[in-house]
Amino acid sequence: MNYDVLILPGILFNMFRCVVTGKKDAPAVILLHGWGASAAAFGPIAKALENEYRVIAADMYGFGETPHPDRALTVDDYADGVMETAKALNVETAVVLGHSFGGRVAVKTAVKYPALVRKLILVDAAGLKPRGVVFKRLRSKIHKILKKYNDRGLKGSLDYEAASGYLKATLVNVVNEYQEAEAAKIKCGALILWGGRDRDTKAYMAYRYRRLIRGSELHVFKDAGHFSYLDRTAETIVLIKAYIGGE
Repeated sequence: MNYDVLILPGILFNMFRCVVTGKKDAPAVILLHGWGASAAAFGPIAKALENEYRVIAADMYGFGETPHPDRALTVDDYADGVMETAKALNVETAVVLGHSFGGRVAVKTAVKYPALVRKLILVDAAGLKPRGVVFKRLRSKIHKILKKYNDRGLKGSLDYEAASGYLKATLVNVVNEYQEAEAAKIKCGALILWGGRDRDTKAYMAYRYRRLIRGSELHVFKDAGHFSYLDRTAETIVLIKAYIGGE
């Protein structure tokens, strides 16, 4: 199977660097990775789909080999990147699969560009307001107060500590946007796959997504974690193929 690796110029900045495999004229599947990951994270999924579909695995802005622009981004910017990349690859409609942070982007894309997203697959997706958000707001206020005195404040999440420059500002924008209202607007339905032991996007979020998205179906892998598609790859592939192939 041939692999194409593409970085194409966009309107505002470079489009996503993509690994494109499979059949050129076949239905397209766009894979959107989680925060800190890259197109490579979807290796087993891409390989399983490439004999029947055109698989487009993206490095989103700031990850893999796609540079981050010199400004803070929002989830809207990432969705615009999906659309620009699809246009550059002459993709009019696609199945869009998002894992974790990629799920945020997939939800935004489905609402903002409904003609592009034929079907939606969310895997351990972020984007919904977590429980304990009041405590997190209080912690944020304490952090700001402490930062005045020690120039650091409280220690942030691992993702926040690992990020730097504009990517750190982008992360702040991303995690402070909640998408319940947008999820309720999705018209294409969704396949929702989740790890029952996911500690990052906990399983209660899966059930909330199912309630919000009309026509959605949910499968929880009880013993899987946040990367449920890697913990239960064979079952994930069966469910994805059945969902994509069914009309």
